[in-house]
Amino acid sequence: MVRITAAEVRKRLAQYYQEPGHAGEIRIELPVGSYVPEFHLPPGPGIGVTEPAPPMSSLRRLRVWLAVAAAVLVLWAAAGWRPHGPPSALDRFWHPVVAGGGEVMVCVGAAPAGSQATPEPGLGGVAWPDVQALVRIGGLLQEKGLSVQLCREAQASFSDFQRMPAVLIGAFNDEWTLRLMENMRFQFRREGSSRWIEDRDRPESRAWSINLGDGDAGGYLSIVQDYGVISRVMNPRTGRISVIVAGLSGYGTVAATQLLTEPAHAEILARAAPAEWQDRNLQIVLGTEVIESASGPPRVLSLAVW
Repeated sequence: MVRITAAEVRKRLAQYYQEPGHAGEIRIELPVGSYVPEFHLPPGPGIGVTEPAPPMSSLRRLRVWLAVAAAVLVLWAAAGWRPHGPPSALDRFWHPVVAGGGEVMVCVGAAPAGSQATPEPGLGGVAWPDVQALVRIGGLLQEKGLSVQLCREAQASFSDFQRMPAVLIGAFNDEWTLRLMENMRFQFRREGSSRWIEDRDRPESRAWSINLGDGDAGGYLSIVQDYGVISRVMNPRTGRISVIVAGLSGYGTVAATQLLTEPAHAEILARAAPAEWQDRNLQIVLGTEVIESASGPPRVLSLAVW
């Protein structure tokens, strides 16, 4: 729409200046490949057409300026202007991360044994659900104007977390995730083939749990319900915002990613959260139904805000 409108403006401007009597006026041009108008002064004395210009009718002048004004509005919208209104739930969640601009670190853990991974010599692989989270979250943060620094869990250092906000992808395969969640209400636990999310207010409950059976590969395919945690906290050790996106298995990670990258799913969080949640620390426990080895829509099961 913007390109078509710009082409129409160029055509109308060209027609206007080809008509008699306009050679002595300031010339407005919209160069091909650009939406920035250029203004050129008319030729000096003795150059160009010297015959007197007939007066332009008021109606024609009005039409020309209306066309130019309409084009300016369209191009203004294309340049990023948005009408004032309440921010979306997605914007409200990511606001503490993007408010300062600059860089953000997206840290992903190594693939656990038996999972589908992208091989990388010397460093192991990255689980496919974590790759999906990495791409979608990294792309969203880039769209919001941040410079995204990708790193592996084994390569990240404490000084990295002190320099910039961080997004951690993965639970049991990312030691930074487990370390950061040590003092939070919701934590990841495992014992043998069982994995669960522990609520410190109800430590005896294992309502949010899965069992991988004899191993990650076979057990992974048998999962019909999965659970995950999203945390967004001001890390007291680093003074920076950290976001955790993780599931008990990859299905939970994918569902958590959906909630943080798709506006319709993010509205679920806005409806469940108390007022002013966007400026506070929060943890979200979510569930998802696994259908034919694919994550279903995320469901918010519990929420802690402080």
